[in-house]
Amino acid sequence: MSRLIRNGLSLIAGRILLSAARMLAALAVARLAGAESFGAYALLLSLIGIAEWLVDFGQTDIAVRDMARRPHRRAATLAALARAKLWQGTATAFALPLLLLVSGQGALVLAGCAGSVAILAIAALQPARVALRLALRMDRDIGAELAGVALMLPLLFLASLAHAPLPLLIASLAAGRLLQAVLTIRWAGPLGHPARHALDPLHLARRAAPLGFAGLLVLLYDALAPLLLARLTDWRAVALFAAASRFTSPALVAIQALNGAFFPVLSGQSRRDPAAFARTQQDALLLAMALAAPLFAGLHVAAEAIMRLLGPDFAAAAPLLRLMAWVLLARAVTTAMSPLILIAGRQGRAMRLTLAALIAQCAALLLLVPRFGALGAAIGYLAIEFTLGTLAVSALAQSSTGVRLDWSPVARAAGAAILLTLLIGATPLAGTLAGGALAALLTCVATLALSHRRLATLRPQERPA
Repeated sequence: MSRLIRNGLSLIAGRILLSAARMLAALAVARLAGAESFGAYALLLSLIGIAEWLVDFGQTDIAVRDMARRPHRRAATLAALARAKLWQGTATAFALPLLLLVSGQGALVLAGCAGSVAILAIAALQPARVALRLALRMDRDIGAELAGVALMLPLLFLASLAHAPLPLLIASLAAGRLLQAVLTIRWAGPLGHPARHALDPLHLARRAAPLGFAGLLVLLYDALAPLLLARLTDWRAVALFAAASRFTSPALVAIQALNGAFFPVLSGQSRRDPAAFARTQQDALLLAMALAAPLFAGLHVAAEAIMRLLGPDFAAAAPLLRLMAWVLLARAVTTAMSPLILIAGRQGRAMRLTLAALIAQCAALLLLVPRFGALGAAIGYLAIEFTLGTLAVSALAQSSTGVRLDWSPVARAAGAAILLTLLIGATPLAGTLAGGALAALLTCVATLALSHRRLATLRPQERPA
C-alpha cells in the first residue's frame, strides 16, 4: 500500500473520529444546555471558524504547493509563513471579541475572548502543519487534532452538565486547541535553519490572497444562514439549522481530508504527467462520492430518529436534515473538484464564483426565511449549492486544468443512493435508526460495486503513488 493511500486512510479515519467527537460535543450541549444555548454555541463556533481561516487565509496550501514544486525554497517559505502567522494570529485574536462588542453581542464578548486563545493556538501550529504535510506525515497532524478533541470533549461535557455559561463551553475548545498546537509543533520537529534570503511574508500573502478570499467567502457562505436566522427569527431556529447541518459534517470532513492527502501528489503531477494527474483526480472524485452516498442515504431515511437523539426540542428538524442530506451529495462533488482550481492558479475565478454564490444565497435567505423559517434557509442552501457550487465549480475546475473526467461512475453511485433511499423510505423502517443503517450499508455496497470496474482497470503502475 502506497504512502498516499495510507495517508488518505489515516486522514479519513481521523476526520471521521473528529466528526464523531464533535457530534458528541453537540449532543452534550443540545441535551444538557438546551436549544437556545446550543444555538448561541453553534453561532460562536461559526465565528471562530471564520477567524481561524483569517489566520490561515490559504497561505498553508500555497506554501505546500510551492515547496512541493521548489524544495530548495523550503526554509525561506517556512520562515515567511511563520512571520505571517505571528501577525495574523495576533490581529485576529484581538478582532473577534471587539467585533462582538461593536455588533451589539455584548453577552458573547467573554466567550469571544476564550475563542481568541484557540485562534492564537491555530496560528502557532501552521508552519509545523505545513512541514508535516510536505513529509506526508498527515497522520501526525490528525493525531494532534484528535488529542486536542479528546481533551475538549470531557471538559465540554462537564461544563454542559453543570449548566456552565457560554465562555466556559468555548474555553474547552481553547484547551483542546492549545494541546493540538503543542503536539503538532513537537511532532514536526525542527523546521530547519532560518533562510539566508527569506521570502517577504507579503509576497506569500499576495500569492495566497485569491485563495484566502475565496475560502473566506465559503465560510461566510456557510455561516450566513445561522447569522440571518439569528437576526430574522430566534435562537431556536439557529439551533435547528445548526443541528441538521452538523450531521452532514462527517462526510464533508472526510472528503476534505481526502483532498489533503491527494493535494501534494496532484500538485506535482499537474505539470509532470497530465495523464496521471487526470487518473488521480478521477479516483479522488470516486472516493468522495463513495464516502458521501452512504451517509446521504442513512441520514435521509433515519432523519426523525437522528434528530430525536438531540432531544425533543429538535424533532421538528427532520425535514431540515433531509434537505441537508441532498446538500451533502452536491457539496461532496464541489469539495472534491475545488483543489483543481487552486492547482491551476485560478483562485481569482474561484473567488468571483464564491462571491456570486454568497450574494445569491443572501437574496434567497432574505426571501425564504421570513416565510419558511429554518426550512427556507435549507431550501436556499440546496438550490445555490447545486447550481453555483457543484455545476459551476466542476466546469471551472475542468476548463482550468484541461482535464476531462468520466462522470458516469459518479452518476451511477448517486443514482443508486437515491433509489435505495426511496425504496427503504417506503417501508416501515423509514424514520428509524435501523432503516438508516440498512440504507447506508446497501448504498455502500452498491457504490463500491459500481466503482470497482473503474479501479480495477488501473494497472499497478498507474495507481497513485
